[in-house]
Amino acid sequence: MKRLEQSNISTLLTPLHPPRKGSLLYHWRNIFKNIHAYSFFIRQLVRINILRDFKRSYIGLLWLFILPVLSVIIWILLNGAGIVEPGETGIPYPAFVLLSTSIWGFFAELYRSTSRIFTERGNMMIMARFPHEVLVVERILVHLIRFSIPFLVNIVVLLLFGVRFTWLALLFPLTLLPLLILGMAIGLVVSLLRVVAVDIASLADHGINFLMFLTPVVYAPTIGIGWLSEAIRFNPLTYLIGFSRDVLTQGAFYEPAAWGICTALALLFFLFAVRFFVMSEPKVIERLIDN
Repeated sequence: MKRLEQSNISTLLTPLHPPRKGSLLYHWRNIFKNIHAYSFFIRQLVRINILRDFKRSYIGLLWLFILPVLSVIIWILLNGAGIVEPGETGIPYPAFVLLSTSIWGFFAELYRSTSRIFTERGNMMIMARFPHEVLVVERILVHLIRFSIPFLVNIVVLLLFGVRFTWLALLFPLTLLPLLILGMAIGLVVSLLRVVAVDIASLADHGINFLMFLTPVVYAPTIGIGWLSEAIRFNPLTYLIGFSRDVLTQGAFYEPAAWGICTALALLFFLFAVRFFVMSEPKVIERLIDN
């Protein structure tokens, strides 16, 4: 069975992807055609990626539940000790932190995953001929699977703390789309820099980690601490994360005008990032071969 899968994959990897020329519409049409043609290959990569991380662990997929809970416990202890003053969160603080950190992780983990495409799949890119956008799709699918499993914990915790969902909660998955395209866009750009400018990529990694503390994830957006309030106000993630959180827990739209502007900017940056990735990857592959 394993040999059969390997032969099927090798068959799929034989064709070259078409030349990277033409209009923006041509590029997007070509991307979707490649994704459809390599759907089997994508499924195999997703399966391997999911199983690889947990096959050496005794508790396996339970880590997807345990790690978010441990993270929340830390913030609850800090809040109980008076170190963290979150302000008015609207729902009990443990539920607020668990949901907020999950939404933040949806953005940050997708960034980390896509930003390491060349460093983790570089040998495959060099040795096999296939359209590299399938690797991006693989990262997205793996990320969605990883997010959906612990998110069930969020729903249970919210219900236990008395949060009542409205019909607007059904829109929650759609509200995550701007975070998905923004995390992926930043990750694609940094994936190129990780090969040609390692220091800048490392700076971006630390910047994403620091950005969490400038985003109302473990405290309410209305917190009033001088410069931090201004940073929150001009941080696009404030509106992207707050919108998703309030749709699910409050049945309301948080700053819809600001959210719409941030979503439009995220989409424009995503289109630029994809174009930049497509145009720059041949040179990056040459750099990988030289190294």
